[in-house]
Amino acid sequence: METRSIPPDLILEILAKLPLKSVVRFRCVSKFCNSSVITPSFVKSHTTNFPIKPIGLLITCSARLQSGQMFFYADYNGGSAVPLLTTPPRFSRYTTKSLNGLLCLDFGICAQICNPSTRQVFTLPFVVPVSSPSASSTYFCVNSFGFDPVTKQQKVLNSWKVPGNDPEYRVFTLGTDESWRLVKGGPCYYSQRESICIGGIIYFRCWTSRYKSSRAVLVAFDVGNETFQVIQIPDEISVVDTNSTDLIAFAGNPAIVSYDDEDSSLLIVWTVEDSIWYKNSLVMPSDLQELEDEQAQLYYVAGTIQTGELVLAPRCVSKKQHFYVLYYDVWKNVFRRVEISGLPDYVHQFNDFSCIDTVTVSNFEENILSFA
Repeated sequence: METRSIPPDLILEILAKLPLKSVVRFRCVSKFCNSSVITPSFVKSHTTNFPIKPIGLLITCSARLQSGQMFFYADYNGGSAVPLLTTPPRFSRYTTKSLNGLLCLDFGICAQICNPSTRQVFTLPFVVPVSSPSASSTYFCVNSFGFDPVTKQQKVLNSWKVPGNDPEYRVFTLGTDESWRLVKGGPCYYSQRESICIGGIIYFRCWTSRYKSSRAVLVAFDVGNETFQVIQIPDEISVVDTNSTDLIAFAGNPAIVSYDDEDSSLLIVWTVEDSIWYKNSLVMPSDLQELEDEQAQLYYVAGTIQTGELVLAPRCVSKKQHFYVLYYDVWKNVFRRVEISGLPDYVHQFNDFSCIDTVTVSNFEENILSFA
Protein backbone atom coordinates (compact mmCIF):
# COMPACT_ATOMS: atom_id res chain seq x y z
CA MET A 1 0.00 0.00 0.00
CA GLU A 2 1.44 3.35 -1.04
CA THR A 3 1.81 5.97 1.64
CA ARG A 4 2.00 9.64 0.92
CA SER A 5 3.73 12.17 3.08
CA ILE A 6 2.28 15.57 3.80
CA PRO A 7 4.18 18.35 1.99
CA PRO A 8 6.34 20.39 4.37
CA ASP A 9 4.70 23.66 3.31
CA LEU A 10 1.28 22.28 4.19
CA ILE A 11 2.53 21.10 7.59
CA LEU A 12 3.79 24.58 8.40
CA GLU A 13 0.56 26.14 7.18
CA ILE A 14 -1.40 23.87 9.52
CA LEU A 15 0.92 24.54 12.47
CA ALA A 16 0.68 28.30 11.93
CA LYS A 17 -3.07 28.05 12.55
CA LEU A 18 -2.73 26.13 15.80
CA PRO A 19 -2.58 27.72 19.28
CA LEU A 20 0.88 28.12 20.74
CA LYS A 21 0.43 25.31 23.25
CA SER A 22 -0.17 22.87 20.38
CA VAL A 23 2.81 24.18 18.42
CA VAL A 24 5.08 23.64 21.43
CA ARG A 25 3.89 20.04 21.70
CA PHE A 26 4.44 19.43 17.98
CA ARG A 27 8.10 20.38 18.35
CA CYS A 28 8.58 16.91 19.82
CA VAL A 29 7.08 15.16 16.77
CA SER A 30 10.05 15.45 14.41
CA LYS A 31 13.30 17.30 13.79
CA PHE A 32 11.59 19.11 10.93
CA CYS A 33 8.85 20.49 13.19
CA ASN A 34 11.32 21.36 15.90
CA SER A 35 13.57 23.36 13.60
CA SER A 36 10.87 24.89 11.40
CA VAL A 37 8.66 26.49 14.07
CA ILE A 38 11.52 28.64 15.36
CA THR A 39 12.34 30.27 12.02
CA PRO A 40 11.55 33.99 11.64
CA SER A 41 9.16 33.28 8.75
CA PHE A 42 7.08 30.83 10.80
CA VAL A 43 7.09 33.13 13.84
CA LYS A 44 5.79 35.97 11.65
CA SER A 45 3.12 33.73 10.13
CA HIS A 46 1.94 32.41 13.50
CA THR A 47 1.91 35.89 15.05
CA THR A 48 -0.32 37.06 12.20
CA ASN A 49 -2.90 34.43 13.16
CA PHE A 50 -2.37 34.82 16.91
CA PRO A 51 -1.31 38.42 17.72
CA ILE A 52 0.58 38.90 20.98
CA LYS A 53 -1.87 40.22 23.55
CA PRO A 54 -2.53 39.80 27.29
CA ILE A 55 -4.48 36.63 28.04
CA GLY A 56 -4.14 36.45 31.81
CA LEU A 57 -1.77 36.89 34.73
CA LEU A 58 1.81 35.69 35.02
CA ILE A 59 2.79 34.89 38.60
CA THR A 60 6.40 34.28 39.56
CA CYS A 61 7.67 33.02 42.89
CA SER A 62 10.68 31.20 44.21
CA ALA A 63 11.11 27.49 44.69
CA ARG A 64 11.86 26.31 48.20
CA LEU A 65 15.10 27.70 49.62
CA GLN A 66 15.21 29.96 46.54
CA SER A 67 16.68 27.09 44.54
CA GLY A 68 14.90 28.23 41.39
CA GLN A 69 12.16 30.42 40.00
CA MET A 70 8.67 29.22 39.16
CA PHE A 71 6.27 30.72 36.62
CA PHE A 72 2.51 30.22 36.66
CA TYR A 73 -0.32 31.31 34.38
CA ALA A 74 -3.68 32.29 35.84
CA ASP A 75 -6.87 33.48 34.21
CA TYR A 76 -7.89 37.06 34.95
CA ASN A 77 -10.98 35.66 36.66
CA GLY A 78 -8.97 33.43 38.97
CA GLY A 79 -9.13 29.68 39.34
CA SER A 80 -6.31 27.17 39.35
CA ALA A 81 -2.85 28.42 38.35
CA VAL A 82 -1.12 26.50 35.57
CA PRO A 83 2.60 25.81 36.06
CA LEU A 84 4.60 26.91 33.03
CA LEU A 85 8.27 26.68 33.89
CA THR A 86 10.79 26.35 36.69
CA THR A 87 14.22 27.84 36.04
CA PRO A 88 17.27 26.64 37.96
CA PRO A 89 19.59 27.14 39.68
CA ARG A 90 18.51 30.05 41.89
CA PHE A 91 16.05 32.87 42.40
CA SER A 92 16.94 36.11 40.63
CA ARG A 93 17.67 39.29 42.55
CA TYR A 94 15.09 41.04 40.42
CA THR A 95 12.72 40.00 37.62
CA THR A 96 11.20 42.45 35.16
CA LYS A 97 7.53 42.50 34.36
CA SER A 98 6.39 40.47 31.38
CA LEU A 99 7.09 42.33 28.12
CA ASN A 100 5.46 40.73 25.07
CA GLY A 101 5.54 37.49 27.03
CA LEU A 102 9.27 37.66 27.82
CA LEU A 103 10.99 38.45 31.13
CA CYS A 104 14.51 39.32 32.19
CA LEU A 105 15.94 37.63 35.26
CA ASP A 106 18.64 39.80 36.82
CA PHE A 107 21.67 38.20 38.47
CA GLY A 108 23.98 41.22 38.41
CA ILE A 109 26.84 40.56 35.99
CA CYS A 110 24.71 37.99 34.21
CA ALA A 111 21.08 37.81 33.14
CA GLN A 112 18.59 35.41 31.61
CA ILE A 113 15.72 36.01 29.21
CA CYS A 114 12.81 33.70 29.85
CA ASN A 115 9.90 32.78 27.61
CA PRO A 116 7.38 30.85 29.75
CA SER A 117 5.23 30.13 26.68
CA THR A 118 7.92 28.03 24.98
CA ARG A 119 9.53 26.92 28.26
CA GLN A 120 12.86 28.36 27.13
CA VAL A 121 15.56 30.30 28.95
CA PHE A 122 18.40 32.14 27.23
CA THR A 123 21.46 33.00 29.32
CA LEU A 124 23.32 36.14 28.28
CA PRO A 125 27.13 36.34 28.44
CA PHE A 126 28.71 37.72 31.60
CA VAL A 127 29.03 41.50 31.57
CA VAL A 128 32.63 41.06 32.74
CA PRO A 129 34.61 37.91 33.53
CA VAL A 130 33.84 36.45 36.94
CA SER A 131 37.54 36.75 37.77
CA SER A 132 37.47 40.51 37.17
CA PRO A 133 38.09 42.63 40.31
CA SER A 134 34.94 44.66 39.61
CA ALA A 135 32.83 41.47 39.73
CA SER A 136 33.02 41.61 43.52
CA SER A 137 31.00 44.86 43.64
CA THR A 138 27.70 44.24 41.88
CA TYR A 139 25.17 45.70 44.31
CA PHE A 140 24.38 48.49 41.84
CA CYS A 141 24.72 46.26 38.76
CA VAL A 142 21.19 46.02 37.36
CA ASN A 143 19.68 44.58 34.17
CA SER A 144 16.53 46.02 32.58
CA PHE A 145 14.57 44.77 29.57
CA GLY A 146 13.04 46.69 26.68
CA PHE A 147 11.41 46.34 23.27
CA ASP A 148 11.60 48.75 20.34
CA PRO A 149 8.26 48.69 18.43
CA VAL A 150 9.91 50.16 15.31
CA THR A 151 12.77 47.71 14.81
CA LYS A 152 10.99 44.89 16.72
CA GLN A 153 14.20 44.30 18.68
CA GLN A 154 14.48 43.20 22.30
CA LYS A 155 17.36 44.68 24.26
CA VAL A 156 18.79 44.27 27.74
CA LEU A 157 20.26 47.37 29.40
CA ASN A 158 22.91 46.82 32.06
CA SER A 159 23.66 49.74 34.36
CA TRP A 160 26.59 49.40 36.74
CA LYS A 161 27.84 51.96 39.23
CA VAL A 162 30.79 51.02 41.43
CA PRO A 163 31.21 53.56 44.26
CA GLY A 164 34.12 55.84 43.41
CA ASN A 165 33.98 55.07 39.68
CA ASP A 166 31.96 56.45 36.80
CA PRO A 167 28.93 54.35 35.88
CA GLU A 168 29.01 52.05 32.87
CA TYR A 169 26.03 51.25 30.68
CA ARG A 170 25.94 48.31 28.30
CA VAL A 171 23.37 46.97 25.84
CA PHE A 172 22.78 43.45 24.56
CA THR A 173 20.45 43.01 21.55
CA LEU A 174 18.78 39.60 21.37
CA GLY A 175 19.38 37.79 18.10
CA THR A 176 22.08 40.25 17.01
CA ASP A 177 24.78 40.80 19.61
CA GLU A 178 27.19 38.15 20.81
CA SER A 179 28.61 40.34 23.57
CA TRP A 180 27.71 43.47 25.50
CA ARG A 181 28.21 46.90 23.91
CA LEU A 182 29.15 49.98 25.91
CA VAL A 183 26.82 52.94 25.41
CA LYS A 184 27.60 56.51 26.39
CA GLY A 185 25.54 59.32 27.83
CA GLY A 186 24.13 57.54 30.88
CA PRO A 187 23.64 59.51 34.12
CA CYS A 188 26.10 59.20 36.99
CA TYR A 189 23.60 57.61 39.37
CA TYR A 190 22.89 54.37 41.21
CA SER A 191 20.20 52.26 39.50
CA GLN A 192 17.47 50.51 41.47
CA ARG A 193 16.19 47.03 40.72
CA GLU A 194 12.97 47.99 38.98
CA SER A 195 11.97 48.91 35.46
CA ILE A 196 9.05 49.14 33.07
CA CYS A 197 9.01 49.53 29.29
CA ILE A 198 6.37 51.69 27.61
CA GLY A 199 6.36 52.53 23.90
CA GLY A 200 10.01 51.61 23.39
CA ILE A 201 11.26 53.48 26.49
CA ILE A 202 12.72 51.75 29.54
CA TYR A 203 12.01 53.66 32.75
CA PHE A 204 13.85 53.03 36.02
CA ARG A 205 14.62 54.98 39.16
CA CYS A 206 18.13 55.87 40.36
CA TRP A 207 19.56 57.31 43.54
CA THR A 208 21.74 60.37 42.99
CA SER A 209 24.11 59.02 45.67
CA ARG A 210 24.33 55.96 47.89
CA TYR A 211 23.49 57.79 51.12
CA LYS A 212 20.10 57.66 52.86
CA SER A 213 19.49 61.35 52.27
CA SER A 214 19.88 60.82 48.52
CA ARG A 215 17.20 61.91 46.07
CA ALA A 216 15.72 59.67 43.42
CA VAL A 217 15.31 60.52 39.74
CA LEU A 218 13.53 58.74 36.92
CA VAL A 219 15.72 57.71 33.99
CA ALA A 220 14.27 57.06 30.53
CA PHE A 221 16.29 54.96 28.07
CA ASP A 222 15.19 54.97 24.43
CA VAL A 223 15.58 51.37 23.27
CA GLY A 224 15.73 52.35 19.59
CA ASN A 225 18.34 55.11 19.50
CA GLU A 226 19.98 54.12 22.83
CA THR A 227 19.87 57.56 24.45
CA PHE A 228 19.11 58.63 28.02
CA GLN A 229 16.89 61.27 29.59
CA VAL A 230 16.71 62.18 33.28
CA ILE A 231 13.30 63.17 34.65
CA GLN A 232 13.18 64.92 38.00
CA ILE A 233 10.81 63.41 40.57
CA PRO A 234 8.60 65.60 42.82
CA ASP A 235 10.13 66.34 46.22
CA GLU A 236 7.25 64.58 47.95
CA ILE A 237 8.38 61.18 46.66
CA SER A 238 11.99 61.79 45.62
CA VAL A 239 13.44 60.93 49.02
CA VAL A 240 11.07 58.08 49.82
CA ASP A 241 12.52 54.58 50.10
CA THR A 242 11.80 52.71 46.86
CA ASN A 243 10.63 49.76 48.97
CA SER A 244 7.59 51.83 50.04
CA THR A 245 6.70 52.85 46.48
CA ASP A 246 6.18 51.00 43.22
CA LEU A 247 6.95 51.95 39.62
CA ILE A 248 4.15 50.90 37.25
CA ALA A 249 2.58 51.71 33.91
CA PHE A 250 -0.69 53.58 34.34
CA ALA A 251 -2.90 54.91 31.52
CA GLY A 252 -0.02 54.52 29.07
CA ASN A 253 2.48 56.50 31.14
CA PRO A 254 5.03 55.70 33.84
CA ALA A 255 3.69 56.16 37.34
CA ILE A 256 4.91 55.92 40.91
CA VAL A 257 2.53 54.56 43.52
CA SER A 258 3.14 55.65 47.11
CA TYR A 259 1.40 54.28 50.18
CA ASP A 260 0.18 56.29 53.14
CA ASP A 261 1.69 54.90 56.37
CA GLU A 262 -1.12 56.35 58.50
CA ASP A 263 -4.01 55.43 56.20
CA SER A 264 -3.62 52.15 54.29
CA SER A 265 -6.80 52.87 52.34
CA LEU A 266 -5.14 55.83 50.59
CA LEU A 267 -3.01 55.39 47.48
CA ILE A 268 -1.19 58.23 45.77
CA VAL A 269 -0.51 57.65 42.07
CA TRP A 270 1.96 60.05 40.47
CA THR A 271 1.92 59.92 36.66
CA VAL A 272 4.36 61.70 34.39
CA GLU A 273 3.81 62.89 30.84
CA ASP A 274 6.27 65.11 28.95
CA SER A 275 8.26 65.51 32.21
CA ILE A 276 5.19 66.95 33.99
CA TRP A 277 3.90 65.09 37.04
CA TYR A 278 0.25 64.70 38.00
CA LYS A 279 -0.88 63.63 41.47
CA ASN A 280 -3.92 61.38 41.87
CA SER A 281 -5.23 60.42 45.31
CA LEU A 282 -7.21 57.19 45.34
CA VAL A 283 -9.25 55.98 48.28
CA MET A 284 -9.41 52.20 48.37
CA PRO A 285 -12.71 50.53 49.33
CA SER A 286 -13.06 49.20 52.87
CA ASP A 287 -12.92 45.67 51.42
CA LEU A 288 -9.16 46.07 50.97
CA GLN A 289 -8.55 46.95 54.62
CA GLU A 290 -10.72 44.06 55.75
CA LEU A 291 -8.85 41.65 53.48
CA GLU A 292 -5.45 42.88 54.66
CA ASP A 293 -6.51 42.42 58.26
CA GLU A 294 -7.83 38.95 57.46
CA GLN A 295 -4.69 37.93 55.55
CA ALA A 296 -2.28 39.68 57.95
CA GLN A 297 -0.28 41.05 55.05
CA LEU A 298 -0.26 44.13 52.88
CA TYR A 299 -1.09 44.25 49.19
CA TYR A 300 0.96 46.18 46.65
CA VAL A 301 0.03 47.66 43.29
CA ALA A 302 1.45 45.29 40.67
CA GLY A 303 0.35 47.36 37.67
CA THR A 304 -2.69 47.48 35.42
CA ILE A 305 -4.44 45.06 33.08
CA GLN A 306 -5.85 45.72 29.61
CA THR A 307 -9.15 46.96 31.07
CA GLY A 308 -7.25 49.77 32.81
CA GLU A 309 -7.96 48.35 36.28
CA LEU A 310 -5.24 48.52 38.93
CA VAL A 311 -3.97 45.12 40.04
CA LEU A 312 -3.19 44.61 43.73
CA ALA A 313 -1.49 41.45 44.89
CA PRO A 314 0.05 40.06 48.10
CA ARG A 315 3.83 40.05 48.30
CA CYS A 316 4.10 36.41 49.33
CA VAL A 317 2.39 33.05 49.17
CA SER A 318 1.70 31.10 52.32
CA LYS A 319 -0.04 27.94 53.35
CA LYS A 320 -1.97 29.91 55.96
CA GLN A 321 -3.64 32.34 53.55
CA HIS A 322 -5.60 32.19 50.33
CA PHE A 323 -3.99 33.97 47.40
CA TYR A 324 -6.29 36.74 46.22
CA VAL A 325 -5.69 39.20 43.39
CA LEU A 326 -7.64 42.43 43.56
CA TYR A 327 -8.79 44.66 40.69
CA TYR A 328 -9.77 48.28 41.16
CA ASP A 329 -11.40 50.41 38.46
CA VAL A 330 -10.35 53.90 39.47
CA TRP A 331 -12.78 55.55 37.03
CA LYS A 332 -15.89 53.66 38.12
CA ASN A 333 -14.77 53.11 41.72
CA VAL A 334 -15.49 49.40 41.35
CA PHE A 335 -13.50 46.87 43.37
CA ARG A 336 -13.42 43.10 42.85
CA ARG A 337 -11.28 40.19 43.92
CA VAL A 338 -10.51 36.73 42.56
CA GLU A 339 -8.90 33.74 44.22
CA ILE A 340 -6.05 31.84 42.59
CA SER A 341 -5.24 28.33 43.75
CA GLY A 342 -2.46 25.92 42.85
CA LEU A 343 0.48 28.06 43.98
CA PRO A 344 3.13 26.68 46.36
CA ASP A 345 1.84 26.40 49.92
CA TYR A 346 5.00 27.25 51.80
CA VAL A 347 5.41 26.56 55.48
CA HIS A 348 7.94 29.18 56.58
CA GLN A 349 11.10 27.85 58.21
CA PHE A 350 13.85 29.83 59.87
CA ASN A 351 16.29 29.10 57.03
CA ASP A 352 13.81 29.42 54.15
CA PHE A 353 13.13 32.97 53.00
CA SER A 354 11.19 31.87 49.92
CA CYS A 355 7.96 33.46 51.08
CA ILE A 356 9.37 36.94 51.75
CA ASP A 357 8.73 39.55 49.04
CA THR A 358 9.26 37.07 46.22
CA VAL A 359 5.94 37.06 44.41
CA THR A 360 5.39 39.21 41.34
CA VAL A 361 2.25 39.51 39.25
CA SER A 362 2.05 40.95 35.74
CA ASN A 363 0.17 40.54 32.48
CA PHE A 364 0.91 37.38 30.53
CA GLU A 365 1.16 37.32 26.76
CA GLU A 366 1.89 34.21 24.73
CA ASN A 367 4.91 34.63 22.49
CA ILE A 368 6.27 32.03 20.08
CA LEU A 369 9.69 33.66 19.89
CA SER A 370 12.46 31.08 20.29
CA PHE A 371 16.03 31.56 21.43
CA ALA A 372 17.33 28.51 19.55
